[in-house]
Amino acid sequence: MSQAFAFQLPVGYATISALSSPDSTHNFSTVRRRLNLAVAVASMWLASSTAFASKFAFGYDLYTWKLKAFASGIHATNGLLALFAWRRSFDTNKMTIRSCASRVIRGSIGSLWSIGPSSPCSDPDSPRLISNNNASIWGLCTAGLLWFTILPIVSPYPLATVPTILGKRLSRPASAFTFLSVVCAFCLKESAESGAEDDKYQISRLRKGLMIGSTLHLLLLMLKLIGVDGGGLLLPGRGLWEVYPAMLAVPFATASSIIVHALVCFAAL
Repeated sequence: MSQAFAFQLPVGYATISALSSPDSTHNFSTVRRRLNLAVAVASMWLASSTAFASKFAFGYDLYTWKLKAFASGIHATNGLLALFAWRRSFDTNKMTIRSCASRVIRGSIGSLWSIGPSSPCSDPDSPRLISNNNASIWGLCTAGLLWFTILPIVSPYPLATVPTILGKRLSRPASAFTFLSVVCAFCLKESAESGAEDDKYQISRLRKGLMIGSTLHLLLLMLKLIGVDGGGLLLPGRGLWEVYPAMLAVPFATASSIIVHALVCFAAL
């Protein structure tokens, strides 16, 4: 249960908090538009994973039909509200369904090509790198988190349980929150690169949410490796190998998860 809340709750709260902040000087800024689209996608994914739980949880049917209807309805409503807020930020008289889809596709492709820093520099003492303010690291974090968003969806067990370490039942639904972290990291990368002062409150919220979530995620992973659940690398017992066999079966992906979240913490300092 701790692992299910450690990363997801801070990232989800930070995203919604950034969107609901009343003191922004730009109601329809690029950051808000990106976050609204991210919430829409994540909410629709959560609605689908609740309504069709067995399809997302390796055959496990987790919920009663009443809970499915209620939870999926809440998530779908939240997604539609976020999508409406995104569309409202443009001239709605000109935004047809076709133009909306075109804008999303073009924006998504452009964002993928923009994950890398626009002006990379290898000299740590260069004024250009200092002014870049960790944009290169945030770009690497974005790429790593994007990989961890897709990994549970396309991979079989046990690889699908990384990086959330939530087992067969929740790893794929949790990709919704990993996707939110991708967009948050990309917004931080763009903000660090441009050095703009717009949306300062939102950027601060996103940075804190990612830092707290990644720190808690790493803390729980370290406790598991140490052996608090019946033994591990330091404490006596076989608990680590018996309780978390999936995590140990894919050591490269597990180590990559630790590295990416450690980079997030470093960039957010």
